[in-house]
Amino acid sequence: MNKGRLHMKTLRTDVCIVGGGPAGMMMALLLAKQKVNVLVVERNMNFDREFRGEVLQPRFVQMLDQLNLRSYIESYPHLKLKHGAIMKDSAQIEEFNFTAIDSKFPYAMWMPQPILLQALYKKCQEYPSFSMLFHTKVQSLLKEREEIKGVITKNAQGENLEIQAKITIGADGRFSTIRQLGGFELEYDFYENDLIWFTIPHPKDMDNTLRFYMSKPIYLVLPKYPDLMQIGLAFPKETWKEIRGSGIEKFRGTLKDLNPLFHSFAEELQDFRAFTVLNSRVQYVKEWAKDGCLLIGDAAHCASPVGAMGVSLSVATAIVAADIVWIGLEKQDTTQEWLQQIQTIRSPEIRLFHRSQIRIEKLAIRHTPWLKAIGGTMIPLFIKTKLARAIQRRIFLMPKPLPIDDSFVFEN
Repeated sequence: MNKGRLHMKTLRTDVCIVGGGPAGMMMALLLAKQKVNVLVVERNMNFDREFRGEVLQPRFVQMLDQLNLRSYIESYPHLKLKHGAIMKDSAQIEEFNFTAIDSKFPYAMWMPQPILLQALYKKCQEYPSFSMLFHTKVQSLLKEREEIKGVITKNAQGENLEIQAKITIGADGRFSTIRQLGGFELEYDFYENDLIWFTIPHPKDMDNTLRFYMSKPIYLVLPKYPDLMQIGLAFPKETWKEIRGSGIEKFRGTLKDLNPLFHSFAEELQDFRAFTVLNSRVQYVKEWAKDGCLLIGDAAHCASPVGAMGVSLSVATAIVAADIVWIGLEKQDTTQEWLQQIQTIRSPEIRLFHRSQIRIEKLAIRHTPWLKAIGGTMIPLFIKTKLARAIQRRIFLMPKPLPIDDSFVFEN
């Protein structure tokens, strides 16, 4: 035994979840409901974070409805997004309506991630089997032979803690520490574009329609709770470095030419600190499980921002994982073979969306002039077809409920 561990404080739990994002907190809540002892380790000191998966598609609302959490989550501050528009320069060429896609789930939600996470955290605290450590980083994994048995962490005071767990869950995002320490291999890692985010005040005369602009660059305009607009500019990955090198004056002019909405924001710019860069990455881990360890969410299958699907896909995996992990603990089976069922269930949908995102990123962002030239004619015609409506339903809604035990459904 390592001599340093002799004087180290030790905690024992059934499940240690590393990462307190949407996937980690949802899985923790579901396991705590089943009276599983679950400990969440979060490296940040709170849930504050910006530009992180704030659009929750109708399929997310669908999942909440299946768990009977819809009313609870919607009791927290949010916006309902019911309409979307496709713009060519300043003119609207087509729109879509979530109500026309499905009357039971006729909207996407805009909910800042800190609010969503706080809501899940508060619900978790109703269960005595739940606990959470903030401002705590994983330093290493505990292993016996090839089986992962927990983690060693360090808190903000520099104190080490050994957490022994029957199952360790890596829910710590696209740069997952658990994935790295556990030796998990990526099957693919597609990264060709960046999304550059910034916010402006919400104009009083502008509604909450989600707008997609076919310009150069392509960009999104989204309402942001409570009174802002969030803008995302899409560039090939090497472009932002070049823009910064050319100076803020030149980019100020670019923004003014792009949209009158950006004029006041551009005028006040002194540097590039107002912008946040999100690597538009699509990643898939070859095998999500090892004996005693499982990756979920972005740690296992990171989606790009295309379609705002990341949180919905990650939380769906977390819900399925909670069911399999709960049964595995009952059977005392925490092997890779047992945990691999989660990937078997979730992989077909994940791969389908990843393939679509990669195609769109290659075509739309790298070939903007071509898209702009034909988009004004072809897109309106296509959106009116039955095929387009079927694709919209497939993107925005789950074809069937997630395969979980009815005991995961919350009481009113």
